[in-house]
Amino acid sequence: MKRVFRILAVIVFLAAPLGVARGETSVRVYVLKHKRVEEAALLIRPRLSEAASITLTQKLNAMTITDSAQKLEEIGKILAAFDVAPRGFTFAIKLVRARADVPAGSISQEIGGLGAKLKSLFQFNDYALIDSAVLRGVEGGKVEYMFGGEYLLTFTIRSAGEGPELLLAPFALARERKIEKGYPFLRPLYRASIPVTLSQTVVVGASKEEASKSALILILLAQEMPRADAEKGTAGAKAVEKVDKRP
Repeated sequence: MKRVFRILAVIVFLAAPLGVARGETSVRVYVLKHKRVEEAALLIRPRLSEAASITLTQKLNAMTITDSAQKLEEIGKILAAFDVAPRGFTFAIKLVRARADVPAGSISQEIGGLGAKLKSLFQFNDYALIDSAVLRGVEGGKVEYMFGGEYLLTFTIRSAGEGPELLLAPFALARERKIEKGYPFLRPLYRASIPVTLSQTVVVGASKEEASKSALILILLAQEMPRADAEKGTAGAKAVEKVDKRP
């Protein structure tokens, strides 16, 4: 009998801390509308309790988290700020041909007040507009446009958070050429990563053309578009809660 009492005493001693540690937990399902659930999981994992569990359901773009109610409230706020519609931008771009092998002439009227800035940046005598366009895109998306029917510009919009800084990478310009049998061929002219600040004009000396005294210049102005979901007051991640109370 003495042995039995000793064993029971040990069992009670070990089980008591487990009941205290588990306490009251909740289960909450978060369904994301705009961002990938895998990216959200990487964001919130470091903020979960050690005993928490998380299950991803990629088909529904959802995650199920078991943790304390307080932790789940914090996670809900983090996901609401994270799961917002991508930022949209407009890019007003002008492609200019600069030449040094001609007499100094009047700068093309389409370039406007940028002519003086171009003269201060480059050593060319003449600047003429090839084409201009206003392009639209969202963060993470790719923008593509053919200027003047022969110059293909492509770039991907990479955002640095909610600030005014963007990174266009890769930012590439190529010239379309016709080869035998009329098939098109793209000749790369320029490729780089271009940092951009919203509402500030960026001037890029994109490339030298075949003639050594001729070059292409890109003039770019990026601006942010209003978020449609912000105007409508659309919420971020939706959450469905199930309370699991354990003594």
